[in-house]
Amino acid sequence: MHFGNTIKADVFDALATLVKALGNGRRLELVELLAQGEHSVDDLARMSGMALTTTSAHLRTLKAAGLVRTRRERTTIHYRLAGDDVAKLFVTAKRVGLTRSPKLRETLHQYLTDADGSTVGLSGVPTIDAAAVTTDMTVVDVRPAQEYADGHFPGALSIPLADLTERTGQIPPDRPVVLYCRGELCRLARQAAHQLRQHGFDARAMDEGVLEWRANGTVDLDGAA
Repeated sequence: MHFGNTIKADVFDALATLVKALGNGRRLELVELLAQGEHSVDDLARMSGMALTTTSAHLRTLKAAGLVRTRRERTTIHYRLAGDDVAKLFVTAKRVGLTRSPKLRETLHQYLTDADGSTVGLSGVPTIDAAAVTTDMTVVDVRPAQEYADGHFPGALSIPLADLTERTGQIPPDRPVVLYCRGELCRLARQAAHQLRQHGFDARAMDEGVLEWRANGTVDLDGAA
């Protein structure tokens, strides 16, 4: 059906351009990282384990689709999500995938519970929903400190996973401990909870994280821009 010089197929093709920008695992990983806050290309390459040129190419694709924005500081380019609706798009796709794709469910289960060299297995780590967190629990953010600064669960302590061993003494031993990280597809919180449970803490991991909270607005993040 034609309307002037534009046909309906053109509309669907324009929509497909945006959807295709997310149709790559490495770009989805970058979206998860950018949901935590603003990052430079160098930081994103380091955190994702991708080459700098590959990271830049994926970011250009996301920017061309209008999903990310940039800010220049001298010679450094900083990227951020274009809006929380991008996080919501990610979470919606994830939810559909976990409902409809047995392969995704199985892959995620294996990733969240398998040993990774530093643990003997994460399957015994209990989880908790953010809505069930109470004031008598100690909440710990195990993401990098900069991500914490860009927005965190109200009242949470910032103890990056890499620092947990030397900073365990900062966590009250007589209170339940709740740990969280980037989102449902991140296992940093489970690794931290597993480590603390081995030292006698009543520790559990949140089943979601900052990505879902930005998408759904279920948690008002302190420090969020």
